Amino acid sequence: MSELDLTMVKKAKKGDEDALYQLILSHKEQLYRMAISYLKNEDDAVEAIQETTYRAYKGIKKLRKNEYFTTWLIRILLNYCHDEVKKKKRAL
Repeated sequence: MSELDLTMVKKAKKGDEDALYQLILSHKEQLYRMAISYLKNEDDAVEAIQETTYRAYKGIKKLRKNEYFTTWLIRILLNYCHDEVKKKKRAL
């Protein structure tokens, strides 16, 4: 993670919403690709990214090590996707 990204993470943890938004934007394509591969549906993938953004916004202060922001963000997405897949299987 670059020095600039670490600075942005520090700002985001202090409540800077714009810094968090910029960080998420920089990971948007990667998150989208992962969500599509997991959920197999464009609408569901977009919703997964929205939910991930919301959860990251609510939980950014809980991030322990700033250098793991990307891993933390991806984990949020994968947990959400996993829950959605389980819900769909139960509905069948």
